[in-house]
Amino acid sequence: MPTSKKLKEQEPGEEPLAAEERVYGKKRSRLLQRYQGQFVALYQGRVVGHGPNDEDLARQMFEKFGDAPFLIQRVEKEPTVYEVPSPEVMR
Repeated sequence: MPTSKKLKEQEPGEEPLAAEERVYGKKRSRLLQRYQGQFVALYQGRVVGHGPNDEDLARQMFEKFGDAPFLIQRVEKEPTVYEVPSPEVMR
């Protein structure tokens, strides 16, 4: 099972997932050209998987990398924002 290696582009003191999010932002325009509407998985700054279903993609990534930090993100022009009520509102 792979250990959590430091991302090549990771800034000193930066959390691995934050580094993957930053790399996604840098690659976003290229990803839109190739994967628009799909989910992509990034691991150590590289696209390591893609597909139409985030749950299937997550399952594949956990099988491949275990609990190592990877990012799954939907590639879209305008990011979807989900509004989730706080637990206090639900009572």
